[in-house]
Amino acid sequence: MNTKSSIQIGVVMAVYNASETLKSAIESVRNQSYSSWIMVCVDDGSTDNSFDILQEYSLQDSRITVFGKENGGPASARAMAYEFITTPYTITLDSDDCFSPDLLQSLVSMVLQTNADAIAPNFLIEQADGSVMNWNEVYHYQVGQSMSGEEAFSRIFIQPSVHGVNLWKTELLKKYAVGNNAVYNKMNADEYIQRLLFLHSKQIVFSNGAYIYNYNPKSITKKLSIKHIGYLETCRKYIQLTKDYPLSSNIQSIIKEYYLRHIIHLQMRLYKDGKDLSELERIEMKDCLHQAYKEAMKYKKEIAFTEKKFPILYKSSVTNGYTLFCFTCYLLAGYKRFKEK
Repeated sequence: MNTKSSIQIGVVMAVYNASETLKSAIESVRNQSYSSWIMVCVDDGSTDNSFDILQEYSLQDSRITVFGKENGGPASARAMAYEFITTPYTITLDSDDCFSPDLLQSLVSMVLQTNADAIAPNFLIEQADGSVMNWNEVYHYQVGQSMSGEEAFSRIFIQPSVHGVNLWKTELLKKYAVGNNAVYNKMNADEYIQRLLFLHSKQIVFSNGAYIYNYNPKSITKKLSIKHIGYLETCRKYIQLTKDYPLSSNIQSIIKEYYLRHIIHLQMRLYKDGKDLSELERIEMKDCLHQAYKEAMKYKKEIAFTEKKFPILYKSSVTNGYTLFCFTCYLLAGYKRFKEK
C-alpha cells in the first residue's frame, strides 16, 4: 500500500541478451508493495528475444516503457532511459537481478523522512557457492544511518564497504550519468558514474528493502577479455578526479593505490587466464599493462597496502621494477590457480 504522502519512483533497466532472467527481474518490480512507479527499459541491441519480452510487458503494464538502440554498453542504455524519466528519484535494476517486494516502499519512506541525495538499500549478493552475503549485516549499517557523499566515495574503492546500487535524485543522474560519462567505456562506465554521483551527493542514508544481486557465471566481467583493459582507462579517470576536486590526501592515495591494484589484478589474470585471449590480444594487454605500470610508479610513495598481512614486503615486491612486479604476479596467479583446484 502507498503512504498518503507519496512520490513516484523511476526504475531504469538496460537489457542485453537477458531472455533467461528478464521476466523474473521485471516481475520483481511489478510485485512491489509500492505501486507508484514507472519503468523505462532500453534494449541495448540484443540478439535474442529480449526486446520481444520487453514489448509484451509494455502492453501488459502501462507503467512500463520500452526503447531499443544499437549496442553501446549498459551505461549508454541507461543514459538513454534517463532522458525519459521525470520522477524525482530513480533506481536502476540489472536484467539478471531483482528487488525484494518491500524495496520501493522502504526507499520512499526514507526519502520522505530525509530528502537525501541517495538512499542505499540492503544489498544481498548471491555467491558462486549458493550462499548469500547480507551487505548491511557484514558492514554493520543501521536503517536511518547516514554519511556524506565524500565519505561514501572513499569507501567504494579498496575493499569497498559501500555499494552503488542506490535510489538517486534524478537530477544527479541527468547531470552525471549521461553524455561522455556513459559512452567512453563499454566495460565499466557504470562504476565511474557511481563514484561521480557519490562525489556530488551531500547525504547518503541507509534503508530497509533489498536489491538482490544474482550471481551470473556468464557475465562479461567473469571471463578474461581484451575489453578488461577498459578498467585501466577508468582508473585514469579516477586519477583525474584527484586533480579536478579538492579531495583529501588520504582519498587521493586510495585512488592511486586502486589503480595499481587493478594493474596487479589484470597482470595476474593474464598469467592465469591468458588462454582466453588470442595471441595478438595477449600482446596488446601485456603492452597496456606495462605502460600502466610505469604510470602508476609515479605514485609509489603514496601507496601503502596497509590492509595486507605483510604490507612492506608486498609493496616492495610490486613497486621495485617491472621484472619483479611480473614475477610476483606470476607467483600470485599460480597460487590462486592452485587454490581454485
